[in-house]
Amino acid sequence: MSGPRVSATRRGATAQLLAVGRRASSGGRDPRGTVQALCLVLAAAGAAVLVWGLQVTHAVYEARDARLSARVPVMAAPDDSRDVLLRWSDPGDTWDGRSLSVVNIEPVEPVVPVVPAAPAAPGAPGASGAPLPPGLPRWPQPGEAYVSPALLAAMPEAATRYGVLAGTIAPDGLADPGELFVYRRPPPGVGMGETAGLGAVGFGAPPERAALFHSQTFDRAEGDLHLLMAPFVGLPVMVLLVVASRLGARERDRRLAILHAIGAGRSVRARIAAGECLRPLAAGTVLAAVPLTIPTLTGLRLPLTGYEIAAADLAPVRWWFPLTLVAVWAALCVLFAALHLRIGGGVAEGNRPRPGRERTPAWPGYVCGLGTLCALWGAMIGFQVGVRLFLVGVVLALAGLPPLLGRAAAGIAGRLTGGRRGRGDAARLLGGRWAASRPGVITRTCAALAVLLGLVAQAHVFVTHLSGPAREAAALARHLDGRLLQVTAAPTGEESVGRFLAALDSGDRVLRIRSDASGKGTVLRGSCEDLAALAPLRACPREAADQPPYVFRQRTPLTEALRWMHFGPVSVQATTSPDELLPGNGPFVILPATADGRERVERAAQAHLALPDVGTPGESFTVGGSANARIGDWAVLVAAIGFVLLALTGVTGLLHAFLDRADALRPLAGYTSGVRFHLRVAWWGMGVPTLCAMVLATLFAGVLAAFSVGFLAPTADSPVPVLAGGLAVAVAVCAAATVAGGLLAARFTHRWVPHGD
Repeated sequence: MSGPRVSATRRGATAQLLAVGRRASSGGRDPRGTVQALCLVLAAAGAAVLVWGLQVTHAVYEARDARLSARVPVMAAPDDSRDVLLRWSDPGDTWDGRSLSVVNIEPVEPVVPVVPAAPAAPGAPGASGAPLPPGLPRWPQPGEAYVSPALLAAMPEAATRYGVLAGTIAPDGLADPGELFVYRRPPPGVGMGETAGLGAVGFGAPPERAALFHSQTFDRAEGDLHLLMAPFVGLPVMVLLVVASRLGARERDRRLAILHAIGAGRSVRARIAAGECLRPLAAGTVLAAVPLTIPTLTGLRLPLTGYEIAAADLAPVRWWFPLTLVAVWAALCVLFAALHLRIGGGVAEGNRPRPGRERTPAWPGYVCGLGTLCALWGAMIGFQVGVRLFLVGVVLALAGLPPLLGRAAAGIAGRLTGGRRGRGDAARLLGGRWAASRPGVITRTCAALAVLLGLVAQAHVFVTHLSGPAREAAALARHLDGRLLQVTAAPTGEESVGRFLAALDSGDRVLRIRSDASGKGTVLRGSCEDLAALAPLRACPREAADQPPYVFRQRTPLTEALRWMHFGPVSVQATTSPDELLPGNGPFVILPATADGRERVERAAQAHLALPDVGTPGESFTVGGSANARIGDWAVLVAAIGFVLLALTGVTGLLHAFLDRADALRPLAGYTSGVRFHLRVAWWGMGVPTLCAMVLATLFAGVLAAFSVGFLAPTADSPVPVLAGGLAVAVAVCAAATVAGGLLAARFTHRWVPHGD
């Protein structure tokens, strides 16, 4: 019977100790308790967002990989064409700066045009034995196309561009609901044959071969999102928790000292500390869990990026997320208690009073210095390893920076108010000495804003570096304004080429690139009238090919665009008959006569050429730059969460610091009741040190940004304007909090009455 009784007694003691901590944190009507609880609520909410983001990322990538693997073609052996059941190729296309897949599929044997009563299962054979790709109910007939719903909604022209619309692709055939994707079967007379396309025996290859699809060309790995979330969300959560653990440190340290003096061990102090945070952390977890669980049932479209996530992909998160939150809540409580144990470890080991010793911990300097060296080393190495090392270094440097800022700002405040400067100015002397003796308060006050400045600078460099090529490529596209198109295709017979040229508008100018007689160079061929549409001619080169400077009188955007078409040096020669453009292989250069020329050329190419690809010169740079810019959008989306958390942490830290300062100024009610005096004390006690810390943090953030600009992101914009703006915002927040602190101090001092005399 003694065992259960002891266990029950132990549980009763734990409940009592937790209740003691809970009552100690409530603080009656003291607003400082409310501020600390708000910090804990924000820390728990941020941790819930981080866990949700990691779980959603894993679930989405797992579902995408499964669907991608199911539609990747299984290639036949190169030396055995007898097993080939279908031909497969994705020449791709572009729309609005985005790459999309236009998968041409064709069974080796003709398919009987019978529509099944029910959709076929993915990978099930059609009438000829050729397996169906996932997402299609049947094999498309020659000239038919299946289009993804997202492409059809974004580009209505897709209903006719790639052939007769046979229907839309089912969700199980798409990587995600927003994928731009087309399955088409070449029209009659333009089959892929044995030379065009890849011979396949079915579908279901490993997902590593998903790069075959143009729509997946610029996809990033799951680990890249983890690298974004770790510094931009994980670090702010840790800053929130550490700041919350030191709010009200004076009263808490006094309680811990009393508990230690009466013989309470670490376990007792840990349970009391855990009691302080149980309810706020639980409230923050629940407040974040409710709105984050709803998208797992309905699906969601992420803001800024426009990425759409299907509810079916989030099915695992519905169950794992609530269970994981319980573990996260427990881990936060344990970490909060551990931080108190670490803080309380400096209490004297005996009951006899001992003189306090000034002992400044050295770990912040080591961590910050090591992080700075890692960031510099990673930036100099470059590549993926260097980028990861650089991010680790930035996190370490920013983690160790706030204590150093607090000490430096306290030292500067002491110098500004010490000696002759403080004589005759009680407010300056009092505020400066209070700041110099409490660097920890300044550390807690500026920690969030300092980390915020560092992350803002890195995000700015990263985003502008990614979007820079997109801006340059977009400028080139605007300069050409669709006046020159490049059409490439698989080897096609003269009859099909003739039908393609006949389908163009009578005002369209048509040129063609051919190899020269030596086979080492290329020649741009066309009639004299069509060549003159590029630029005024000096003389029409009918006899032999000549270099462009000797053919054209001047350089125009159209002649310069030829250099962007991946042909190398191009000479020019006129043709005597349009029939000379029909035989052989080689891309076409078309100058449309009307504004809608690209759509007309696209339809003509899709209808009469094998595996056509229509684009503008430099379009690959535009697509790649746009893809990088979208990666920047992801960085901004993830970083915005951390920025909001850090900004709220900075505000709450400042508010709590001034409330603490107001409490310390209550005895001054016997000497003065003027608001101006308290405003000046608040200025010298918190305003000046915080301002100094913000200036130092801005300089350090500029150094880290210089590492990335100098080595990793040379095309990024200068972070100086962003840092200047961030410093201005931080100064405005500090100034507003200083005024609020002075007013609160003046208000609270009127309520002070001596007690305990």
